[in-house]
Amino acid sequence: MLHDFINWIREDLGRFTEEGLSWSHQLHQSLFMWNVIEGTHVLTIMFFAGTIWLVDLRMMGVAFRNVPLSVLSRKVLPITMVAFAVMIITGIIAFVGRDPMMYYHNIWFRLKILFLLLALANIAWFHFKLQKHEHEWDVIPADEVVPAGARRGAAFWAFVGTSVALLGSFLITDVDLSVIVLTRMALTIAAVVALFIYIHKRTPSIPLPVKLSGGISLTAWLIVIIFGRFIAYDWFYCEKTDPGSLAYVLQECEAYNNSGGEEVGGEDFEETVTDEVTDETAVPEGAAEDPPPDGEVVPAEPPAEPAQPTPGQEG
Repeated sequence: MLHDFINWIREDLGRFTEEGLSWSHQLHQSLFMWNVIEGTHVLTIMFFAGTIWLVDLRMMGVAFRNVPLSVLSRKVLPITMVAFAVMIITGIIAFVGRDPMMYYHNIWFRLKILFLLLALANIAWFHFKLQKHEHEWDVIPADEVVPAGARRGAAFWAFVGTSVALLGSFLITDVDLSVIVLTRMALTIAAVVALFIYIHKRTPSIPLPVKLSGGISLTAWLIVIIFGRFIAYDWFYCEKTDPGSLAYVLQECEAYNNSGGEEVGGEDFEETVTDEVTDETAVPEGAAEDPPPDGEVVPAEPPAEPAQPTPGQEG
């Protein structure tokens, strides 16, 4: 059902006549519009992620420890909200204008949307639950001291977890690509957890749920940006994915292949343009042909025989 809806967006949304093009086709075939939209989308991601990460790092006690969280939020929140609104609008337009069907059946796009929903749910959790008690941890005590043993132990496990994730992810090469990706993701998660434990030991005055919310926000938005960039690569496109593989199932490639799966502006569009050019360049009936090359003699056509009079019509 959702597959059919996405196909309707690509083929029929905005097409007011049978011969007209949908908005998706019009945007994709425009000279500059889709590029402007995509560039604006990327720029607003930078503004949004940059400002929200400032707050996330402060919530975790990693940066801006001398600045109250309420003050920092009040300074950057207007920029964050404007950038978020423009980012969502341009993202929707880019989705429609590039090729909705390709996006919908792309594993990176699906993971991006999943982590986007996680990040939005985390924002709601923070604003409606945690922020009610902001006065209790708004300011980090200046005389806060972390035991040396706690610092060393947390740093050790953070180093071990990060090393295992980095080295292990590059040692795994002789297996299926999807297995490599999943293994690297698992090892990266282990490294992030170890790093979070280290951060938590350093700032005991900030409640664990607040740090957890900041860590989820920072990690989720980072993954959203990374997976968004991965969409441009054809690593797991349905045309190149083996039937029966995990990526093939998760992307619903069978439905994609059964529907044709042509990209907007692909072969169908090229065939239409070729037909139009051929029709325009065809020599009209009765028009003079091109002159013969220099030095070539063209034999003259024999004169036409006079028409024989029809019986009963002789002069």
